[in-house]
Amino acid sequence: MAQVCVAFGQGTGEIRVSQEACMALYDRYSAMITEKVLVEWGDQAVQALERIRALGRMVAAETRLAGFTVVSAEQVTADAPTVEANSETILCGPPPPV
Repeated sequence: MAQVCVAFGQGTGEIRVSQEACMALYDRYSAMITEKVLVEWGDQAVQALERIRALGRMVAAETRLAGFTVVSAEQVTADAPTVEANSETILCGPPPPV
């Protein structure tokens, strides 16, 4: 999970990230870190973390476009499904069927 947080921060760059946004990121992705993910992490981490960096870039861009200076939890929650739907990685693949 620490690598997920670092990758997200790399994506957001100089934009500040609120504590609530960090918790939204944690709440969303900590549940996705399963034994299967941990077993495959050595081979799959680069792609999975790149998707998390992409999420960071997306929320940072949308935060700036909205005229804000801090990433919000709402922005993380709103943008994560878009990145996940296009990810197809072990950490954030397409959403599970309902």
